[in-house]
Amino acid sequence: MINLRKSAAIGSVAVLGLVLSACSLYKTSSNTDQIGAGDNTQQQSQAQTQQQEKVVATVTFSDSWVSPATVTIKSGEAITWTNSGSGAVQVASDPHPTHTDNKELSNGQSALQLALGASSTVILTKTGSWGYHNHLNPSTRGKVVVE
Repeated sequence: MINLRKSAAIGSVAVLGLVLSACSLYKTSSNTDQIGAGDNTQQQSQAQTQQQEKVVATVTFSDSWVSPATVTIKSGEAITWTNSGSGAVQVASDPHPTHTDNKELSNGQSALQLALGASSTVILTKTGSWGYHNHLNPSTRGKVVVE
């Protein structure tokens, strides 16, 4: 009889905890919407989703190669650079070492830093055929054609 009462009490406490938790989530959500603080997070999420929808190619850097070596996209589409090598990668526009052909490839920087296992997405609008390389290993190179 005591075990049945203990079980009923524990069950009641668990249900009450779930109800209070749900009320707390509802209250936090509606307060955030009223204040407008959640708007920024929602806008950031939408921007990330839109950028992901524009990604049409992923280029992967290893220690000695890139794959695929040549990518063709349309102006306004995006490429995700991914580092699967054993060290850092610096994505840079040709020619080496000045990196002046198309800085969109490196998100406007001289070279786009990719830590081990990291990825970065860039949107390309400048049409043409653009060479790129890993600044830390300039023989690791490829080409992007933007139509």
